[in-house]
This record gives sequence, structure tokens and C-alpha cells, in this order.
Amino acid sequence: MKRGIFVLACVLLVILAWGRKRVGDRPPPQTQEPGPVRETQTQPVETVATPEQAKPQRPTNRFTKRASEFTPAERDKLAQDFEEKYKPVVHKWFASFQGRVPFAESDFTLDKFHSRMGVMFTFMIGSTTFTIQDSPQAGVKVGYLMTRSGAVQMNSLPSNGAMPNLTPPVTREEVIQMVKDDLGREFKPNEVLIHPTAAGTALDGGAFVDIVPEGTDPNNAITHAVNMVFGSDGKLVNYTRISL
Repeated sequence: MKRGIFVLACVLLVILAWGRKRVGDRPPPQTQEPGPVRETQTQPVETVATPEQAKPQRPTNRFTKRASEFTPAERDKLAQDFEEKYKPVVHKWFASFQGRVPFAESDFTLDKFHSRMGVMFTFMIGSTTFTIQDSPQAGVKVGYLMTRSGAVQMNSLPSNGAMPNLTPPVTREEVIQMVKDDLGREFKPNEVLIHPTAAGTALDGGAFVDIVPEGTDPNNAITHAVNMVFGSDGKLVNYTRISL
């Protein structure tokens, strides 16, 4: 019995020794020397812009501001000025050009406000541009009017081949009275220049009317008191108040 136990112990020792030898015969793990680091180029990730980001960003311009860009405080100020300053001035201006404005006075409403450029507050009444000048130096006054159809015709040449209508739709006396009511100054007949629009534009039967004070250059529009254009129906196509 003891012999059997001894033999079994010897066998176990042999097995253990053989196992250790097998482990010792294994080659050590190979370590790889670090090679040069390669720069990897990363491809830019394409991002998809949201609808808000895709909209073109309008550059900030303190000189020009659209109605949609007005702050609540600016809207309140505009509403107050509209009632207290602009409407009374426009009412007086309509009275000066009775029946000769291409839109009704009631069409001049706050919701037609389009933009502000400096001291000029522009309203779009249909296709007509109408501007109020609100300046600390010059006060509040109607500064500009232009109808879209009139602008197109004045910038086009006659093309129908018909005999042009060169008869002005207004007289010098009518112009003197209108301007007197508007500006509060009576100009002399020689200070009122009237030329037919059909002589060089597609606006047939109209008239260019320039109020040129004595001593100023008739060829320099910036020295004129008022420049106007009347259509064949006698209504204003353009009104530009430059001085006074």
C-alpha cells in the first residue's frame, strides 16, 4: 500500500516537472518596437444647416432699418409720431395738391410703413413709394413720392411710333398756387420750369416741373426747391422736395 502511494507520488512529480519544462520552453512574448507616428488626415464632417442658419444674415446697418427690425420701443415711438406729427403734415400736403395725389389720404396708414433710412421714413402705398422726412433741423415734411409705373415710363423711350402728346397737364399758375400752399412761398413765373415728358421718355402727355429759385443753377437739381413730374391725368408721378 505504501509502495503504491510512493509510486503515485513519483508520477505526480514527473508530471509537474514536465509541465514546468513545457512552460519554460515557450519563447518570451515578442515586443514590437514603436515605429514612426503617422499623421492621419481627418475628413471634415459635413454639417447640415438648420432652416434658421440657412437664411442669409442681413448685415447690421444703423442707418437703414426695416419695419421688421424695429424694437418694441421704436415701434411705440413711430406710432406716436405717426399720429402726432406725420398725419397732420400729410393732411396739409394733400390739401396743397387737391386731387393730384395718386392715392387717397386715408390710404396713409401706419401698417404701410416700410423702412427708415436716416431721417427718412418710407411708406409703401400700393406700388407708390411715399417718404416723410423727420429731421431736427428741417422739421417734418413730405420729402418724396414716386409711382412704380411712372418710374418705369420715365426710364424708357417712346416705342409705339405715335405722335407724342407734348401738352402739359398743368399750367404755370396752377403750379405756383400748389407750391405756395405746400411750401408757404410764392415763386415767380420765371422760377417755374415746365417741360413735356413725352419729348424724351415713354411717359406721354406728362410734364417735368422744376421750381428753381432765382440765382440758382437750373441744371443742378440739388439747388431746386421742388422737383415734380405729373402724368397725363394731372396727378403726381414724382415729387421730390430738396430744400426749404
